[in-house]
Amino acid sequence: MPDISSYIVHLSYLGIFLWFLIIEQLTPIPEEVSLMSVGYISIHANLNPLLSGIAALIGLLITDNVLFYLSAKGSKFSQKLLGKINHQLLEKIKRNLKKRSGITIFVGALLPKLRFFNPIIIGTMNITFKQFFLINGAATLLYVSVYMSIGIFFHQQLNIVLKELKLVQHAIFIFVMVLIATYIIMKAKKIFFKKY
Repeated sequence: MPDISSYIVHLSYLGIFLWFLIIEQLTPIPEEVSLMSVGYISIHANLNPLLSGIAALIGLLITDNVLFYLSAKGSKFSQKLLGKINHQLLEKIKRNLKKRSGITIFVGALLPKLRFFNPIIIGTMNITFKQFFLINGAATLLYVSVYMSIGIFFHQQLNIVLKELKLVQHAIFIFVMVLIATYIIMKAKKIFFKKY
């Protein structure tokens, strides 16, 4: 499995961009954990957190817009992905998009695991690219800012408490990230995916 820390340390901002553009989509690591890791590692590796956040944001937005475009064009790939979503949840999201498209787009871009499917679902509806781009962009900016801030905060607090114990600090962070990832994956499987 690719290691986000090696991409960030060795490729810095380009590594963050590539992680969220391509690699994040191919790994089981939740985006939320990756973003917290970027915040944490940016401070640890003396990278500018603002530039790290911009690199992550651009990677995520490109992916979202490509998925929206493919779905709007009715690609087989997007149809296959739609088939993996719980049918009742999919219908509920579509109903909400018809009633309150702006809020539904915004909230969908913030929810763990649903965030990936959000552009695909929206692309099947009669939503303009401009509306999707603006609302999804604002929500994704908030999403990146919040989760990166958590990683930065975590790093700063651990630095205060464990200033002399760097190895323990990293071990604790990895342990917490594994717990969060496991929790998110288990919850997402129950909520969003069909049982076979």
